[in-house]
Amino acid sequence: MPAARPRMHVTPSETSYRLLQELERLTGKPPATMVRELLDEAAPALQMMVTAYRDLHAAPEEAQAAVMRMAAQGHALISQASLDLDTNKKPGRKPGKAKDEFPRPFTPEELKRIRKGREAANSG
Repeated sequence: MPAARPRMHVTPSETSYRLLQELERLTGKPPATMVRELLDEAAPALQMMVTAYRDLHAAPEEAQAAVMRMAAQGHALISQASLDLDTNKKPGRKPGKAKDEFPRPFTPEELKRIRKGREAANSG
């Protein structure tokens, strides 16, 4: 009787094998089941890889041009981010303490003191 699913042999690294063994002890799931679940989770990424390799084999010049465009876009983004950095600020300076900020409005108590001071100066 044929297997319900296709089978393949996988030889994990020693580290992966030890991790799978410990997970089996902790969860009770066989390592083969965990590997199958991991592969199922990775299926969208695997599909993207298949599509990318198909495109690469079908039109290598166009694929190279696409990679060059992506690299140029990445370079432009990094360059703009570097230009956006404000290197004139002192390290550790708190936001809102910039010299070019507008002063805060006066409180009602401060306004009363200012008016009293003006009246005293004008009456003298």
